[in-house]
Amino acid sequence: MTSAEWPALPYSEWLDSYETLHLYTQVIGKIQLALSPHLNEWWHVAIHPWARGLTTGIIPYDGRLFEIMFDFTSHQLSLFDSTRAIRVIDLADRTVANFYALVLSKLDDLNIAVTIDPKPQEIDIATPFPEDTSHFRYDEPAIERFWRVLSRIVGVFEQFRSGFSGKASPVHFWWGSFDLNLTRFSGNLCSAPPHAGRMARIDCDEEHFSAGFWPGNATFPQPAFYAYSYPALPGIEKQSVQPKSATWNPSMGEFILPYDAIRSLSDPGQAILEFLQSSYEAIATLGKWDQAILERNVA
Repeated sequence: MTSAEWPALPYSEWLDSYETLHLYTQVIGKIQLALSPHLNEWWHVAIHPWARGLTTGIIPYDGRLFEIMFDFTSHQLSLFDSTRAIRVIDLADRTVANFYALVLSKLDDLNIAVTIDPKPQEIDIATPFPEDTSHFRYDEPAIERFWRVLSRIVGVFEQFRSGFSGKASPVHFWWGSFDLNLTRFSGNLCSAPPHAGRMARIDCDEEHFSAGFWPGNATFPQPAFYAYSYPALPGIEKQSVQPKSATWNPSMGEFILPYDAIRSLSDPGQAILEFLQSSYEAIATLGKWDQAILERNVA
């Protein structure tokens, strides 16, 4: 396995482009949130991988379908609908304010009306999209490296997802926290923390195992895989997971596997699968999940 196939993704070296892209995805994600029919676990909010980037998937609107797709190979954002109309925006050095205005203009061209909350969420950046002229960097090679990493991980996540017959999420991308994620559910109900907001009340109403990949943040400035349970399980920190470079992070309350620990291995994909499977087994066993039902052969 070559480093080109699993390239380095140093947090600090592409931070400007990372933050810009994160805000771009928030603009698109909020449009999806405003217009998509509600699904359990907020699944209507997440965007999804496709062969060249990330997409909203189909959104019903006024008797039509439309979709917004990031293409990280040709570096374009495409907006198109089921009547064959299409609008394209080049992804390049462009302020968030300009990107926001262009997206709304292209939607207006397609006769799609939408109103969104223009404030970023789940991040420290507070400048509303129409006023943000500070974030504009779009470094094509950095974005392509990010997509190369993400596309390889998506394939591994899809392979792991296939071994479960209970309720499970698709492999999707949360634009709020900017992470690739999948979730398995035990089938048992539970409650969100006291005083939780509406988002947490919907998201935390069932026991679940959740795992994913994110490029890092200010608190943990390196790309990594994560896995955790909700509710938190007493004693989970004492469980061992694979590979050996995976550890329990007490401040984050998650198992963490640094991306740099697997990218130079002979088979990084297998190491990721080991992490997903072993962390799931630890959580399912400690949580007394009915694995005979949840993992039954449905072929």
